[in-house]
Amino acid sequence: MTTKIKLTDWETVTAELQQFGAAGEVTISDDSIRVEFGSAYIEVTKEDTISTGMPLHDLEHEGDVSLIVDHENSAISIQTDEMDYTFRRP
Repeated sequence: MTTKIKLTDWETVTAELQQFGAAGEVTISDDSIRVEFGSAYIEVTKEDTISTGMPLHDLEHEGDVSLIVDHENSAISIQTDEMDYTFRRP
C-alpha cells in the first residue's frame, strides 16, 4: 500500500514512519521522528525539514514536500517541484 502525505499532517507522518521503521529503531519527539536502520536513517521534523543518510550519500531538504510511503517496496519517496528522491529501507 502506498500513502502520500504532507508534513503538515503530523499524525499521519508519525504513524506511517513508525510502521516503516518497525524493523529498525524509531525515535519520536514533540517535533521530529527519526528512523534508523544501522548506518542509514531518515528524519522528518514539523518545521518542514527532511534529512536522510546512508554510507555513500545523504540528503537535506527544507520546505514544502510530499512523502510517498510504499510499505510493500520498503521505500519512501520525497517529492517537491524540483526533486524526486527515494529512500529505500536497507
